[in-house]
Amino acid sequence: MVQRHICVWSGKRGGFGALVPTMRAIKAHPKLRLSLVATDQHLYERFGRTVDEVRAQFPITAAIDMEQAGDAGCDRARAIGTCLVKSADVLAKLAPDFLLVIGDRGEVLAATIAAHNLGIAVAHVQGGDISGTLDEPVRHAVTKLAHLHFPSTERSAQRILAMGEEPWRVHVVGDAHIDQIFAGGTTDAATLRGRYELPADRPFFLVLQHSDSCDPEHSAEQMRETVEAVLSFGLRTLLVYPCSDQGFEGIIGEIERVRGKPGVSIHANLPAPDFIGLQKIAGCIVGNSSAGLIEAPYFGLPAINIGNRQTGREQGHNVIHVPYDRERIAEGIRKALDDKAFRAACGAARPPFGDGTTHRRITDVLATVELGPRLFNKRMAY
Repeated sequence: MVQRHICVWSGKRGGFGALVPTMRAIKAHPKLRLSLVATDQHLYERFGRTVDEVRAQFPITAAIDMEQAGDAGCDRARAIGTCLVKSADVLAKLAPDFLLVIGDRGEVLAATIAAHNLGIAVAHVQGGDISGTLDEPVRHAVTKLAHLHFPSTERSAQRILAMGEEPWRVHVVGDAHIDQIFAGGTTDAATLRGRYELPADRPFFLVLQHSDSCDPEHSAEQMRETVEAVLSFGLRTLLVYPCSDQGFEGIIGEIERVRGKPGVSIHANLPAPDFIGLQKIAGCIVGNSSAGLIEAPYFGLPAINIGNRQTGREQGHNVIHVPYDRERIAEGIRKALDDKAFRAACGAARPPFGDGTTHRRITDVLATVELGPRLFNKRMAY
């Protein structure tokens, strides 16, 4: 039997964790075979060198160093250009049937452009979402270059169709991030409390804030508001490094400024099983990570979403939106910790992102969709 070759592209910890169940399903499928390319944050010591975490679970077929030198817009643009050049060589050699990508990152767009010019079909996970800042246009650009679409929700699918994509290409599968929640294998509470010194009788904060890539020059002062608000409660706080978007050094600088303060620990990376397990037992998640909107509602975990990075994104009922202002952030945290009615509502609401079977739906389509000119030669539906 000739197997279809699926090349998965991964540039950051969150996207990798989301696709782990899908990659396992590809490996187990008799009609599919997997290759994996790691790039961007995975290769940088600055962000915890998560390529080691990746390699512990899957063989890495190729690693692409984007050579990003700093956090300015020009640094990121050059790194994406480097990724495009190297991606062309890697994909030309691998010649997969599909390039499988997720989300809205620059390294994803670079790989997609390379695949488009090499005649390789692109399958895009999590298209059609609204995600704000520089990310959203990148997400939609990938959608227009992709040949198969795996949106998380019906609303996202409708946006893809509104972009003129042919309906047969669009398959609502649920959000891939949810599969890792239902798949099990997350670190248990007792282990986490010992590993991270988390008291059982008091809440703790999980803080993950990325830069606003439309306003990177203010990332430090924005993060300062978050850090000061969180530390004002005197509770155990886990501060996690951001992704590699423009302005990341401002975020990291404010995190490092409070290194050594009582109750504070700093993490360049948290392994996915730990990060999911921590969401199960945290008092709240603070920052602007999509995890607060997509993953946290499955645990009834309140999320304090700060600023504009996730503006307009579909979400659960667990989210409190606040600006970059320490008083408003603290007010949101107090509501998350003390408002019993709100916490009850967080636990009762059903999130809109699926039931943990996204990986099955994706692999079924990849294994059965007809290959050939109809798939690759795209036309506007209207």
